[in-house]
Amino acid sequence: MINAKRLRDYPRLMFITTWSILLINLILRHGWLGAFNQIIGSDFITLYGAGIAYRTDLARLYDFSAQAAIQQSLIAPTVLPGLNPFISPPYVAAAYSVFTYLPLSSAFIIWTIISLGFTLIAVRLLTNLNTGTRNNEPGYWQLAIIVLSFFPFIEGFQVGQNHSLTLLLITCLLLFSLTDHWFLSGCMAGLLIYKPQFIIGFLIIWIIWRKYKALLGFLLVAVLWVGSFMILHGIEPYLIYLNINRDLFLLPYVEGYPAYLQVTLYGFLSTLVPASEVNITQLVTTVLGVVLSSGLIYVAYKLRKEPIVNRTPALVFAILLPLISSPYALLHDMLILIPAYILWSIYANSNNLTITSVAIYLGSFFLTFVATLTKIAWVSLLVMGLFVALLIWIYRNRSVVLAMRKQI
Repeated sequence: MINAKRLRDYPRLMFITTWSILLINLILRHGWLGAFNQIIGSDFITLYGAGIAYRTDLARLYDFSAQAAIQQSLIAPTVLPGLNPFISPPYVAAAYSVFTYLPLSSAFIIWTIISLGFTLIAVRLLTNLNTGTRNNEPGYWQLAIIVLSFFPFIEGFQVGQNHSLTLLLITCLLLFSLTDHWFLSGCMAGLLIYKPQFIIGFLIIWIIWRKYKALLGFLLVAVLWVGSFMILHGIEPYLIYLNINRDLFLLPYVEGYPAYLQVTLYGFLSTLVPASEVNITQLVTTVLGVVLSSGLIYVAYKLRKEPIVNRTPALVFAILLPLISSPYALLHDMLILIPAYILWSIYANSNNLTITSVAIYLGSFFLTFVATLTKIAWVSLLVMGLFVALLIWIYRNRSVVLAMRKQI
């Protein structure tokens, strides 16, 4: 039975457990190889290596053999178990090149501290956002413990991902939306173009809602970032990037890629279906993306004239869209479910929401270990289940969604 005491104490126990895992992995490491046989900071090493390629040989930025050679040289004598390919836009490599003026170990430590700072700032903003809801909602330190012990955070933190920055930007985007600062909300989306799939849903609803200030803010930041790189280096790196993205659906089959940590439908299917059948899984994912995008358009249109808090179903829909329909999203990307939960708790708090949140929180921990053993992306079932639950809620409460009366 879920009660207030368990909701308070269990995250603290999980915090102790997960951070103990991190500590053991670090103390018993061999070079860059952790105690649990995974490269510590693997994603940061990939991005750091891309920064080196940007500075030394931009033409080979997306040359996978060159990437492997750089990554191996960075962690030698630790042996690289497989390539962790750099597939982000070229301007991301330019941004990470700043870290390459420091040794890899120093840069990784600094990035780790920065990531913690991003996380704690996001928690503070989410706590302020949540003020005024039910008394049993978590305060700052309790929410911080929940976020820091959420296994998607732990997994991304260990590999040096930028998921903490994503959490902060999504949080700011929602906060500025709720306070009618649409231009600033759009600017946050512009900063998010290092993961373009995460902003598609918001662009859809801004177009439907005619939030031109948000679109202007997005375009301004995005053009400055993309355009400045193009002025310095021309269009060729972008053409190469677009070309490799045609093969993005083959990414789960690359040796060394943790396909079992994917959270999308395509990710789940790719761990079950051989590469020879990739066209089928690609078609299924494409059709799903079109259907769900159409669904978001419909929901956003129905809510377009209502106060922003009453538009929560569309905002949460936009957050979940890339986690279910894009070909590329991993366990650490589930961290953006935290602001989605806070936003929904303001809109329509209920015991079902609490139960669902507990299931996601615990499921992400236990299913990750099952996925590690079976090499099947079981964690994706959590995201798909959550999305189905959202659609069921919208359907059952369609009179609320259509008439815009906040009733549960």
